[in-house]
Amino acid sequence: MLAREAVVEWRTRSLLSSMALFAVLCVVVLGLGVRSLAVDETFHRFVLAMLWVCSLFAALVGLNRAAVSDLRRGFVHALLAAPHDAALAYTARLVTVLCLLLATQALMVLLAVPLLRFGLWDQPLLLLIVPLADIGVLAPGVLLASATGRVRGGEALLAILLLPVVVPVFAGAAFATDALAGGQGWRAALPFVLLLGICDATFAALGLLLFGRLNEA
Repeated sequence: MLAREAVVEWRTRSLLSSMALFAVLCVVVLGLGVRSLAVDETFHRFVLAMLWVCSLFAALVGLNRAAVSDLRRGFVHALLAAPHDAALAYTARLVTVLCLLLATQALMVLLAVPLLRFGLWDQPLLLLIVPLADIGVLAPGVLLASATGRVRGGEALLAILLLPVVVPVFAGAAFATDALAGGQGWRAALPFVLLLGICDATFAALGLLLFGRLNEA
């Protein structure tokens, strides 16, 4: 029991450190690139868009590392062999990576405040969009990572397969945050928030239905 807890703790730290390191590097490089730009509305909208890009690729790093780690230790197959529905294994992985991604994004925002002059408290409602967008990326990502993690070049293959799928999620998150940052209010952002909700429900349903079948092979 202690050995199992140690493995889980080590796996969590490894995933978080990989995602956090990637996020820190992205924000620092971006901060150096925009340090001479004037701080105006266009600048803040650009920063928001780039933070979404950094979050998307941090999610890819976490999904790849989680899939490789689970494959090496037979974690998913152990969950599937347990007397539970396969949906539990999918939900467990989704929740784990979601928590790690949220922690990584919190670190990104803290760094963005001084480095990117990000006004965190100017639009606090923006933070409500983050979990919706994260689920929209991770729900299909967990499903695809479980398949691509077993083939050579799986990391590149995951990016090739996942990025086109999450275009509606990325667009919805970017347009919703842009509407709020531009002072247009929730009325303008609501259609894009609804798009995120539809994507979340659709991708999560597909994951719950297909995860067990995909890992039976």
